[in-house]
Amino acid sequence: MLSSGLPPVLLVLSVLELSWCLSDEEKIILDEHNKYRSQVSPPAKAMMKMTWDTDLEVGAQSYAEKCKWDHNGSLGRLNLFATASALDVKLAIEEWNGEEKFYNVTASECVPGQSCDNYIQVIWAETTRVGCGSSCCEKIDGIETESMHLLVCNYYPGSNIKEKKPYREGPSCEMCPRSTVCVNNLCEEQETNSDQTSVDLPKGGAPSTCLGLSLFLLPSAILVGLLL
Repeated sequence: MLSSGLPPVLLVLSVLELSWCLSDEEKIILDEHNKYRSQVSPPAKAMMKMTWDTDLEVGAQSYAEKCKWDHNGSLGRLNLFATASALDVKLAIEEWNGEEKFYNVTASECVPGQSCDNYIQVIWAETTRVGCGSSCCEKIDGIETESMHLLVCNYYPGSNIKEKKPYREGPSCEMCPRSTVCVNNLCEEQETNSDQTSVDLPKGGAPSTCLGLSLFLLPSAILVGLLL
C-alpha cells in the first residue's frame, strides 16, 4: 500500500543523506583550509581545492584517541592542535595558518627556532583531501598539561617538505589540471559529465554537500514507494 510503503523508503533516504552530510565542525575545518589556501601570497599557479575524506577522518579519530603529541604517525603527515579549553576548530586552523609569518615561500625557509610545518601542510598545493578527529585526553603523551582536547587532521597526499616548495608561485590557477576549473583561486574538480551512464563516488570521501545524493536517490525512493 502507498501509505505504508512510502514513509519507510523516505526514512531510508533521509538516513542515507545524513550519512553523507558534513557536520558543522567538519564544514568549518574544510572551509577554513580552503580559505587560507585561496589566499596564499604570492599566489599559487595550481592550488587544489580540498574535499573531506571519511577514510582520513576515521584514521585521524583513531589517532586522536591515542592521545599522543606526534605529528608523524603511521598515517603520514598530521597536523595537531591541543587546548585546555573547549575545542574551537576554527581557531585551530587559524593557529596553523598563523605560522605563515615565520615562513618564506620563495626561499622555502622557516625562521630558525620556529615551526612552519603545520602551515606548509595547510597550503600544500597537491593535497586534495583532509579528514580530522578529536578526543578529550586526560593526559597527552608529550605535553605536561593535563585534561586537554586534541584535534588531529590527516591529509592526502601529505606534504613532503624535504622534496620541494609547497606550491609554484605565479598567476592563480595558471597551471590547474585539465580536469579542474578555477574557483576562488583554487583548482576544483569538475562534476561528472551529464552524458555518462554511471557516477563513481570518490573512494572513502564524503561529498561536501548533500544535494547531489538527494537528487540521485529521491526518484528511486518515490518509485519504490509507489510500488509497495
